[in-house]
Amino acid sequence: MQVRGKVARKFGDDINTDYIIPAYLLQESWDKQFFADHAFEYYDPTFKSACRASKESVVVAANNFGCGSSREQAVYAIKYNNVVAVVAQSFPDIFYRNCLNNGLLPIQVADTSSIQEGDELLLDLQIRNLRNLSRDIEYPIEASDAAIEQMKRGGFLGYVRERLRQKLMEAPS
Repeated sequence: MQVRGKVARKFGDDINTDYIIPAYLLQESWDKQFFADHAFEYYDPTFKSACRASKESVVVAANNFGCGSSREQAVYAIKYNNVVAVVAQSFPDIFYRNCLNNGLLPIQVADTSSIQEGDELLLDLQIRNLRNLSRDIEYPIEASDAAIEQMKRGGFLGYVRERLRQKLMEAPS
């Protein structure tokens, strides 16, 4: 499975879930697009327009992207702004798992310092490789076999959909 996207935003270390979606908004809606409409509104007010400029945007960060609380709404806030992947040097376990569950690709590489906004990236989950097409640099993707399989299926929700389809096909008519 390959995913291609353009880097819409690049952040440094310790991007907290409070920056992504403030806590006071968590009880305001069940609509995932609501959270996208408020993504980074105080930390980076241009985030939404930068990500929505492309159908397949990528967010890049340094260490500890998604630290703070375990709010799943932070993933919605990012994903529903046309973001297909977050590439970072490290993620807290809960944020990483929330990304996997909801089909936002959490791509971990050793060093993101040479990736810049506007770069075109190609993710190849089959060979576990991230290629910066703009700078002709390759990075090995650090992920477990189970995480890669979940990413290929569109996250845990994609896996559940796939299993339901299989069970429905097996059911007697």
